[in-house]
Amino acid sequence: MACADFPLRWESTGDQWWCAAPIDWAAANGHYDLLRELLHIDGNLIIKLTSLRRLRRLESLWDDDPRFSSAAAARSSIAHKLLLDCESPSGGNSLLAAGYGGWLLYTAAAAGDLVFSGELLRRDPFLVFGEGEYGVTDLLYAAARSRSSEVFFLLLDRAAAAGRSAVFAAEIAHRAVLAAARGGSLELTVELLRRYGGDVLSFRDAAGSTVLHAAAARGHVQVVEGLLRMYDIADERDGQGNAAVHVAAYRGQGAAVEALILAAPPCAYATNGAGENVLHVAVAGFRASGFRRLDRQMAVVRFLLHGRLVDVGSLVNARDRQGRTALHVAAARNIHANVVALLMAVPSVEVNARDVNGMTALDLLRRRPRTGSSEVVLRRLVAAGGIAGLKDESTRSALVAQLRANPPAASPGTRFRIADSEILLFAGGARRSSGDGRGNDGDDSSEEEEERRRDGIQLGR
Repeated sequence: MACADFPLRWESTGDQWWCAAPIDWAAANGHYDLLRELLHIDGNLIIKLTSLRRLRRLESLWDDDPRFSSAAAARSSIAHKLLLDCESPSGGNSLLAAGYGGWLLYTAAAAGDLVFSGELLRRDPFLVFGEGEYGVTDLLYAAARSRSSEVFFLLLDRAAAAGRSAVFAAEIAHRAVLAAARGGSLELTVELLRRYGGDVLSFRDAAGSTVLHAAAARGHVQVVEGLLRMYDIADERDGQGNAAVHVAAYRGQGAAVEALILAAPPCAYATNGAGENVLHVAVAGFRASGFRRLDRQMAVVRFLLHGRLVDVGSLVNARDRQGRTALHVAAARNIHANVVALLMAVPSVEVNARDVNGMTALDLLRRRPRTGSSEVVLRRLVAAGGIAGLKDESTRSALVAQLRANPPAASPGTRFRIADSEILLFAGGARRSSGDGRGNDGDDSSEEEEERRRDGIQLGR
C-alpha cells in the first residue's frame, strides 16, 4: 500500500541535506505508471533508480523504519514490471542486455521475492555473482535483509555450486556469515555458523571485522545481543583496533552502542589502535565521508554524555595517542556547534586540555576555515575560559597540518581478501552478459558506460 508520509529530506552530518527524488518515491510506493512516465521524460533517471549507493541510503532511511516496511516489496514489483516491459519480440530483454541484472536481483532478494529471484537466475545463472556495481556480497546482504531463508539459501547454494576449490568455498562462506549478520538475521547467522563450523572469530573480512562488528555497524541489536549471549567477543578488535562499540558509535548506531555497553560495561572505556575511546569516535563520526544522519549521530553523543551507563568524566577528558580529548576532535574537525555545546556542558570537562603538541581546542579551532558554526563555537570556548596554548603561528600551522583523521575502515562485512570482481576466477566461471561484476569493491561505472546502458533500454509505452 502506498504511504503518503514518506519523509523526503534528511539533515546529514557536515551541515548538508539529502533529498529523495520523485523516482525514489514512485518506486518505494509501487507506482509503476508514474515511474515509467518519469523514465520517458528523462532516461537519465534510470541511473538514480538503479544506483547501489542511493538504494543503500534509501534503505537506511525508509526500509529500516517499520512504518515503511513495504518499500522493498514495492521496488521488487516495479522492477519485475520494468523487466517485462523491456522484453523484445525476438526473445531478448533490453534491460538485462544493458547490464541491469544485478540491480534486478538485488531488488528481488531484498524483498524476499523467491519467484522473481528464481526467474532471474533461470535467465542467467551467473547473475548470482552480480553485475555492474552489484556483487555477490551485496546480493547475499539483500537476501539477509529480507529475512527470507529461502531466497538467501537459493543465492548461497547457487554461488557455492559454481566452484569447488577450498579458497572459493572459504570466500563464499565468509561472505555469507557476515552478510547474515549485516542484514540483521540472527537465525541465519546462527544457522550458517553451525553449517560451516569452526571458531566464530575465523569469519572476518579483509579489515579484520567480525560478525559482531558487522551487526553493530548496521545497528542490529537483536543480532548483537544474540551473539554476545553465545560468544565472549565484545572486546574483539578489527585491523585498526576498533571493537564493535567503536564501529557502532562512529556510524551513529545508538541502540547497538547501548546494547554492547550493557552486555560488557568495560567496552565503554576501551580504546582503539589510535587510543580513541567510544566518545572520540562518536564525535569523529560527524565528519565521516558519505551520508550520515545528523539526528542519529547526535543521539549517540547525548547517550554517552547522559552518564546513565558510563562515567562521563572519564570519557570526556580521556586522551588519545596524540593527547587529544573529544573536545579537541570536535574543534580540529570543525564539528557542529551543538556537539561542542554538549561536550562543554559536562561539568568536569577540561576546556584547556593540551595535546602532545601543547595545543588546546581553541588553537585547533582558530586554524580551521571560518564558518558560521565555527564562530559560534569560538565564542563559546572563549566564554568558558578557553585559551590559546601556542603563540607561534608558523609552528601552530605546521602542527595542525599533521592532524589526520583515523576513521574505521569501510563498512564491516563489505571487503574481502578476494574482491567480488575476481571471485569468478576462482570458481572457473565466465560471464555471459555484458556486466563486469565488480560488485561493491569496484569503482562506479564510467559516464560512457552509463550512457551506453541507458540508451540500450527499450521501454514500451
